[in-house]
Amino acid sequence: MQTPARTMRDDGFSLVEVMVVIAIIALVSVTAVTQITPPRSALETEAADLVLRLESARRHALASGQPIGFSIDDDGAGYAFMDLHSEGWRVRHGDRRLGATRLEGDVRLRLANGLALASRSLESVVAPDIWFDPSGSEPPIGLVLDGGGASIIISVSSHAQVEAGDAR
Repeated sequence: MQTPARTMRDDGFSLVEVMVVIAIIALVSVTAVTQITPPRSALETEAADLVLRLESARRHALASGQPIGFSIDDDGAGYAFMDLHSEGWRVRHGDRRLGATRLEGDVRLRLANGLALASRSLESVVAPDIWFDPSGSEPPIGLVLDGGGASIIISVSSHAQVEAGDAR
């Protein structure tokens, strides 16, 4: 009695077929993950941007040997970085990363621990609210971003990177 010859098709799936199925699963997974990830709020976006800008200002002060100031607008809806000149502090103009910035929507910025800001416009600042010293010895300070019923605290310390965390 003879047994029928087995063909390759009877042994299972080919490597190409398995690879196509894996590719399809990967595409579906990527699509699902991007749809599930919630968009960031204006508050979270502004906090991430401010952390990057403050860290950039610190590094610029260390690299250039010149202090970089940071001032919050009197209504808390904006802030600016400044340079120290012989005639005093001046807002940096023409610098996309370390220039004057307005915050989105209802997001407001303030100093932590109830420190008050003097009422003034950014163009008439005598001294910034905080500054980054070229020696890296600035005192620790906290900033608070408020918006949409939530708050984010941004910690600035000479011994660590600028960090953002939820207000408790």
